[in-house]
Amino acid sequence: MKSVNIKSFFKKIATAAALTAATTLSLTSVAQAESPFHTGVWQLNTADGPRGLVVSDWLVFEDGLPKRWLYRRAGTNDANQFDFFTRTLGDSGYTPVGIRVYRTGEHSMKYTVAPKGEEAFEVTAERLSIPNYKNSCLSVEGKGKRFFGNWVGTASSDLDRLNLSRSKLTIDGESRDVTVEQVRVGRMGITENGKPIGFFTDAGGDYAVLQLFKPGVTDAQMRDQEREILDFASEQVVRNPGGDCDRQIASRLKAMK
Repeated sequence: MKSVNIKSFFKKIATAAALTAATTLSLTSVAQAESPFHTGVWQLNTADGPRGLVVSDWLVFEDGLPKRWLYRRAGTNDANQFDFFTRTLGDSGYTPVGIRVYRTGEHSMKYTVAPKGEEAFEVTAERLSIPNYKNSCLSVEGKGKRFFGNWVGTASSDLDRLNLSRSKLTIDGESRDVTVEQVRVGRMGITENGKPIGFFTDAGGDYAVLQLFKPGVTDAQMRDQEREILDFASEQVVRNPGGDCDRQIASRLKAMK
């Protein structure tokens, strides 16, 4: 895996982010009964000036799109501290960089980036967005209906159009008869002829990710609440063409001082 240059990471603008690593598969999903503390738009207070950080329940955004999966590390969290493993979209394993969110107030945190084998880098951060998950466009909680309907491709996909219903998956005009049901908060499992074929995961904001399985994934693995599937045949980021969250995020980032 490629190493991460922390200085260059913090020099990125708007939706920059860095991310996590691990060797264990025993984890707790980030998407729980309500959105976690980290979900939202943040101002990172770096030595080089303010930088934006955009995070949904499941993913950290980069260059305006969902980029890095977040997996909360089991057994390391209390009311204020949250440690994460991460994985870059399209990779088959964890990224060798850890992050920690430490809540210092209702709208503030310490944000620590810790590349494996290197000195950790910590900054303070202030929330720019609404913390209440019911009002946050980056939250995935309670938005199951938005899975179904039309989606369009992004720079992180090689498809143009996708439509999902409870009985059909259509990609660029080619349809498959499927069964779709929620297997996690913010995640649908897709089955064809009784066999799991993928996830459709709410990436937060205006986005979702179609994750097609490699052969051999079982129904039990698709529904497992503790062990993540990390290696996919493909991961396609799609956008809701009627979404308004990108505009809201841009508005929040303009408030940086």
